[in-house]
Amino acid sequence: MSDPVGRYPWLEPARRRLAAYLAAGRLPQGLLISGAAGVGKGALADDFARRLLCASPSAEGACGTCPACRLAAAGNHPDYLRIEPEEAGKRITVDLVRRLIDRLSLKPQYGASRVVVIRPAHAMNTAAANSLLKTLEEPDPQTLFILVSERPTQLPATVLSRCQRLDVRLPAREEALRWLRGQGLGEEAEALLAMAGGAPVRAAELHGGDLAQRRRKLFDDWLAVLRDETDPLAVAEQWAKEDGETVTTWLRGWIADLIRIGSGETPAALRLANADLEQGLRKAAAGLDLRTLFARLDDVDAARRNLEGQANRQLIMEDILINWSRLRPRGARH
Repeated sequence: MSDPVGRYPWLEPARRRLAAYLAAGRLPQGLLISGAAGVGKGALADDFARRLLCASPSAEGACGTCPACRLAAAGNHPDYLRIEPEEAGKRITVDLVRRLIDRLSLKPQYGASRVVVIRPAHAMNTAAANSLLKTLEEPDPQTLFILVSERPTQLPATVLSRCQRLDVRLPAREEALRWLRGQGLGEEAEALLAMAGGAPVRAAELHGGDLAQRRRKLFDDWLAVLRDETDPLAVAEQWAKEDGETVTTWLRGWIADLIRIGSGETPAALRLANADLEQGLRKAAAGLDLRTLFARLDDVDAARRNLEGQANRQLIMEDILINWSRLRPRGARH
């Protein structure tokens, strides 16, 4: 039996809301499940799809043993349709959506219901989204569309307006750490959670790789740029070789922690997302004003948006690091 709620307990509130839709007979034709990358949205969508297709569902979800459940588990259920990019990091093209629409012109093959999961929905190009919109505007009562996205603002407003939105929130830090430690991560849990931006599923996926060392190297480079000890353009050239979303996630977390340190909270009350980097963060925070730090946070958010397009990655990193280097007078050190 697929049980993401059992594996990921923070999904329980979202599961209850989906169950309420069914109990009230108010299941939407389009459902958008949104939330941070690595929080478990895909598992939740899969669990709900299997629940809808199951021949003998219970209050807990799909039975896991009926023929429909076995087909879904094997990835062979004819009425469980998944639309994803043909290659990781690529777009969902209009041809993929058109082939889907052709299949939807036929009746469900196995039961009375059919589920389409589009993941990540924000990967649809403009033509694909427009093609899907036509289908959402003339819904088939036998078909539920589940769109999964960590970037719902990139979806056209017209598509968003056709979907009931369900936000999956990140668990509290202590809950996430407790879960990670239960997965056997031990002392690495805090650093992994920080690297994953607070998303525990992503943190567990990072276990065992070299990302911790790469993160520490980027952090040291970042501090060296602030202290005028290295050339921001040279650092940007190296950063451009890293995954842009990962780098900006780390940067956002580091700057947010600087803001927490600068807010005047007592050490006992201070809860840093990057607790393993606290010593370096405290040194960096000395003399930085909050207004400037919020401006640098805006820089990172703008960079994240630009990296999703065709902008030059190295130029984006150069802009971030040059602005960062200007926070202190040239030659300032500590």
